Amino acid sequence: MINQRKRRFLQASAAAAIMAAFPRYAQAVDYVKRDPRKRHNLLLITSDDVDWSALGFMNGRRGLTPNLDSLAAQSHVFEQVRTVAPICMPSRQAFMSGLLPHKNGGNGFFPMREGMPTLCTTLAAEGYYCAASHKIGHMQPASSFPWDLKQEGKDRHPMVHADMLRLAVTEAQAQYKPFFINCNINDPHRPFYGAEDAQEIDHEQTGPYRIARPLKAGQVPIPANLEDLPDIREEMAQYWNSVQRLDIAVGNILKALKDSGTWDDTIVLFVADHGMPMPFAKASVYDHGIRTPVLLRYPGMGKPRRFDTLTTNLDILPTLIELLQAKPIEELDGQSWVPMLKGGAAQDKPFVMSYVDYVSSGMLYPSRTLQDKRHAFHYTAWANGKTELKIESMWGLTFPAMAKAAETDARIAARVKQYVMGYPMALYDLEADPGQRNNLIADPAYKAKVDEMKRLMLAEMERTGDPQLENFRVSLAGGTPVLKQEPAKFRIRGGD
Repeated sequence: MINQRKRRFLQASAAAAIMAAFPRYAQAVDYVKRDPRKRHNLLLITSDDVDWSALGFMNGRRGLTPNLDSLAAQSHVFEQVRTVAPICMPSRQAFMSGLLPHKNGGNGFFPMREGMPTLCTTLAAEGYYCAASHKIGHMQPASSFPWDLKQEGKDRHPMVHADMLRLAVTEAQAQYKPFFINCNINDPHRPFYGAEDAQEIDHEQTGPYRIARPLKAGQVPIPANLEDLPDIREEMAQYWNSVQRLDIAVGNILKALKDSGTWDDTIVLFVADHGMPMPFAKASVYDHGIRTPVLLRYPGMGKPRRFDTLTTNLDILPTLIELLQAKPIEELDGQSWVPMLKGGAAQDKPFVMSYVDYVSSGMLYPSRTLQDKRHAFHYTAWANGKTELKIESMWGLTFPAMAKAAETDARIAARVKQYVMGYPMALYDLEADPGQRNNLIADPAYKAKVDEMKRLMLAEMERTGDPQLENFRVSLAGGTPVLKQEPAKFRIRGGD
């Protein structure tokens, strides 16, 4: 019979042999021993194409987004965030990298440059378990997004993301790791709830795909950027119903987080990639395309506050990295909100800029806006009197309704022309004209403001190495910009 001392010796020898043969196992065990820090987790929830005006905590209309409203009541609310890119892939890559699209290389439906650090690479290096559901193809290259678990798809089933979260939390806990989970909800992307082309993807709005109280045409306000026409009322009801289903998905995600026992140790941030997929919104630099409210809840944050600070979604990454006490990324275009959240002075930017370059068709439709809290200056390099805008925000019921009405209504005809042909330059008073209908560029009363914003835009384009800098200089001198169209090269691959 082997005595106890000899048995322990043999067991130790066997364990040493296993550790030598499998060094990764040894590292995993060592990780638990050498990193006993209590780390906060991170849950980042994003939505596709949601306009601020459809959210209860922003529009004051309660009952349609109760889960987001409940989260907002426990969170800091940022009311005046603007995305730097009102298009899915450039926007997501921008706020995940903290860099402007033309600086990270992803200013269209194509990957950023290899080697770009992101929120995912930073937290993975800190020992986080990183998981994401949906929109995986909109965060590239893969080397910049080393997910431990990823689930691609476009399904709008309200439990998809909650189920992924449960699995991710279980895996993270099994590995003694904090987690970073990114749930990317596809609602309210086209096709909208109840639309004819949504029947298959939404299983004819049956079972879990169905919402309890669908709105009908006329029960939803028409935002200032659109016309009050029957088909638009119909489509806006469909859109808000998709927002209701987004809210259900958010509720399921938050419930799964609470059920996991990690709620008190988790930072939760909600943001949309950009605004509504309608005319004068998505894929344009009009305000309904770029305004993207943010909710931020974190352990020990104190009393929730609402901030009307003018800022951009590039500030999300440095804020989260500081809250998580992770190693900072150098040379970001964004800046952390944490000093402001901890009682410092409001970090109100004097202006923000948003950018459109390549759209999903691969066409180059470069436009820029420079906004302060009152005015927006637009530069549209493609507006040469010949080029016509053709983008996915023209799908569905809304734009065809506007085009049809334009045949007999001069006011709507002018509005359609504004959208399709664009203005080379424009100035809008966002307070007096939230729909951005009245171009003040030639109004003598606004000459000083126009000159100031031209100067500011030029300086910002020079500072950031904007690819449209030379075209802007040509336009300022009275010339015509030159654009090189290569749609086959820059067209989206594998979805929208």
